[in-house]
Amino acid sequence: MSKLTTTFGKKSKRPVDDYANMDDFLDDLVPEIKHWSEDLDEKEYYTGDFPWRELRDEEDFDASIMYFFKEESEFLYSINGNVQAGQWRHLQSNKLLLEKNFGQHIDSELYNMLYMNEDFFILEKPGDQRALGKSKYLVLVRDHKIRHADWRGAMDILTKKHTKGFGTLLIVAVVIAVLLIIYYSWR
Repeated sequence: MSKLTTTFGKKSKRPVDDYANMDDFLDDLVPEIKHWSEDLDEKEYYTGDFPWRELRDEEDFDASIMYFFKEESEFLYSINGNVQAGQWRHLQSNKLLLEKNFGQHIDSELYNMLYMNEDFFILEKPGDQRALGKSKYLVLVRDHKIRHADWRGAMDILTKKHTKGFGTLLIVAVVIAVLLIIYYSWR
């Protein structure tokens, strides 16, 4: 059982507070929420004129990195307002190829799409990224909806989105069980 599962019922703190970094938190969270994800065929969730902001768990990370997935596979990548163009391609099996143009150099990266909704876009880069000193996840949040949240705040929003109804379901199940006990005891 993951730390995430054991802390869902606690009111005193957020499940994300038990984790040192976003990769470990997502390792536990993504399998639990993956079935609610959209997929890359549903381009209306990630393409358009709106920015996705990159979210990192590095304390000294203060850059504003924005991703724009435009129609016709055009990709814009902005670091603190300095924009580079590129291309994105949706590949089979929910894979995404991002090609960033840096002058004469093209940087191509392959990602597996793990989770996407109207506010979050979570991609995983194949290979042992931790051994390279990098995050294994590229986490993008819809900038105008999750504007000032740090990684813990954003992960808390994502967690709450998928656990809101748990208490209500539990209450409904208990009420139904009590009604069934009363009904069968009077028969």
